[in-house]
Amino acid sequence: MPKLSEASLDVSYPYIEKLIGSITSVKRLTLWQVDYSSEGVYGDSFVFNQLVHLKLHIRKRYSANLLVWMLKELPKLRVLDLQLYGKDVYGTNGVVFWNQPSTVPECMLSSLQTFKFSGYLVGRPEERDLMIYVLKNAHRLENARIYSEDHEFETLDMIRKLVLASLASPECHIVFNW
Repeated sequence: MPKLSEASLDVSYPYIEKLIGSITSVKRLTLWQVDYSSEGVYGDSFVFNQLVHLKLHIRKRYSANLLVWMLKELPKLRVLDLQLYGKDVYGTNGVVFWNQPSTVPECMLSSLQTFKFSGYLVGRPEERDLMIYVLKNAHRLENARIYSEDHEFETLDMIRKLVLASLASPECHIVFNW
């Protein structure tokens, strides 16, 4: 589907791999139900050369590793919108394991301008590390917006750590909403 410019997919759909392969020319993509079991869905050959806006509705553990893999395949990405939701089999939600990639994805160095992070859990070091990684490596980042329903005391310390993280982009505005 070379003329398709926008798609929204539930990755739990049984034939998603065939569908993903046919939409690599989209400019805007929303993926629902993304979790650790989604990693095999994308294969090694899918590069989204035209994608500028990605929204991921992430659930369950290990999803941050999928995010790292996807960022490597999105050279022109300008907007990354992460939405964490749901609980996994252990009763937790959010990012459980975050393995910082050994190399910075091209989109972080050259094109990412907006980063939104919804469902952020303040007390989770993995989520803090993910945020700091984006702030430190997105050289063209203009806006970072963090949404949280978590109202714990650690919030102030978390804000301090995020703001004190060395920003790759001096023009970046960080906004916290809770």
